[in-house]
Amino acid sequence: MFFCLISLFSQEKEKIISSVNDRIEIIDSYMESEMLSLDPEEFLDKMAHHGAALNGYYERDRLKKIVKNFGVPTAMVVTTFYFWDDQLIHVNYKQKEYMKQKNEFGRIVNDYSHSYVKFESKHYFNKGKQIDRKVVGKPLKEITLDRNFIDYSRRMKVLLDDKFNNRNAYADLQGKWMNTEFPDEYIIFEETLRFNFRNGKFIKKFKVKIKDEIMSCSSPNNNYVYKYKIESLSKYELVLQNLQDKSSSPVLYRKEE
Repeated sequence: MFFCLISLFSQEKEKIISSVNDRIEIIDSYMESEMLSLDPEEFLDKMAHHGAALNGYYERDRLKKIVKNFGVPTAMVVTTFYFWDDQLIHVNYKQKEYMKQKNEFGRIVNDYSHSYVKFESKHYFNKGKQIDRKVVGKPLKEITLDRNFIDYSRRMKVLLDDKFNNRNAYADLQGKWMNTEFPDEYIIFEETLRFNFRNGKFIKKFKVKIKDEIMSCSSPNNNYVYKYKIESLSKYELVLQNLQDKSSSPVLYRKEE
């Protein structure tokens, strides 16, 4: 009986893995996916040694794939996340070690334009749990292996979905906005980042998240979140109501071309 249960479990797992592989092929075959990118400051706590990028791929307004590139001193780490019905089904993790070359001084240096897959691991998930892992090669000793793929993919999905679902609002926000009541104060939006200035001097930087017409601005230096109601937003005018100070009047900003 025990061995029968093991056999049934193994058969069920192989069936799930086969289904996941089929779905991976379907996702990779999408020809008209809409790509959305996050800037490094939007998804990294610390900057990469040699570049970083995170792209989300959407099909019919649903996230299907995330590709993250993170450069470390010896390699480019590439992690690809696959989603089906908004659930993580697969992660492909690669450590692509840089090739070596001689520079003009005869020193051996990294050739960042050429690399090879030193280590690869494929992870299969079902109903929020990892059910299998396949490994090829040996990981580089100086790189800490990523393990908590489920939590990380959820956090990145939230960031991407927020930016995707509010992409029109973020697009209209981009640029420099002057405070009409206090002309010495202005704000600049770049992607999902907000920069406050006064008298031409930089004051603060915030990460911006928009949901249900509420703009949340969080500072990397503390846990406090400033919240504003977007009363109106066009390509040329922005009206914000400070939700922490409901007695204050809405502030009108005009975009500076």
